[in-house]
Amino acid sequence: MRSRRHILSLLLLSVLLFGCQNQKKIESDPSSSSILDAENELSGVYYLIRHAEKDRANTKEKDPELNPVGLERAQRWQQFFDSIPLSGIYSTAYKRTLQTIMPTAAEKSLNPIIYKPLDLINDDFYKRSSYGHWLIVGHSNTIPQLTNTLMRTDTLNDIPDSLNSRLYKVDYRSKPATLSLFHIE
Repeated sequence: MRSRRHILSLLLLSVLLFGCQNQKKIESDPSSSSILDAENELSGVYYLIRHAEKDRANTKEKDPELNPVGLERAQRWQQFFDSIPLSGIYSTAYKRTLQTIMPTAAEKSLNPIIYKPLDLINDDFYKRSSYGHWLIVGHSNTIPQLTNTLMRTDTLNDIPDSLNSRLYKVDYRSKPATLSLFHIE
């Protein structure tokens, strides 16, 4: 009886040690990161847009506001998203991106979630926005890259500097995810 307990104790200890060693191996293996697991669980719709037209009067201004045309476009974005049940809005902290989404955020009573350019797609993003409809506002060089990341591709290039009407829609409700491109004038 005593040897049986001893054997069971050793067996249990071995299982625990083996399990802990495997857990450490899994955690350190980049191919099994939680981001990759979360990507497979996405079921949301993501609308990605570049900020509206910015004021270019002062070329030294690093954080310009929107010009009058851009403010009008921000209102048109609000009208476009009026019938879409947004779960949340992601925006960089720049004046032009925040001004672009403020009419939509106000209409929907949503506080923008601020992110750093090219640092959005992470575990927190996947946990927070794995389902629902999400608006992501960024820049001519970041929105195509974020769309590439969501679609797990590398085919989209920067948006031309004169183009502020482009909308990328990544839809994970179907498998595989679909990408649609629109111009909202």
